[in-house]
Amino acid sequence: MKLILGVSGSIGAYKAVDIMRVFQKNNHEVSVVMTRAATRIIAPLTFETFSPGKVYHELFAAGQDPLLHITLSKENDLLLVAPATANIIGKMANGIADDLLSTLFCAFFKRVVVAPAMNTHMLENPAVTDNIARLRGRGIEVIEAAQGLLANRETGRGRLPDTETIYRHCLKISSV
Repeated sequence: MKLILGVSGSIGAYKAVDIMRVFQKNNHEVSVVMTRAATRIIAPLTFETFSPGKVYHELFAAGQDPLLHITLSKENDLLLVAPATANIIGKMANGIADDLLSTLFCAFFKRVVVAPAMNTHMLENPAVTDNIARLRGRGIEVIEAAQGLLANRETGRGRLPDTETIYRHCLKISSV
């Protein structure tokens, strides 16, 4: 399977390297698309070390295919957004395409899986719960956020699910 790992600006972005590696170790080809906020948490170089030439973080970077969002949508079987922040979930739910990841989502016509990761209060905000419901209503698969210690040292629901849970979920449908 060929997949795109979309990484948005949650503190859980550091776990995305492990997600990428588990797919690679199981012979899946992974390209990475990062939001600008994600690059503030983890450097693109970290991903590039393990996936050279397949890490993108700008919609119109110099020397980059100007239709990269279309090319990636045609060449890949799955779009996995992990971690998915309230921001990227809101963009996806409302068709806002103002960066590479959100534009890619709007062009992607195959299977999409989203793994939310944010503070409990954000996750339970009615706007976020409505956006998640909207995504589900459109056939987007949402992996429930895990319970545990959060970045603000509170315990609650909002942690990025563990790598194995995400991997198993993505493999569970044989049509991929």
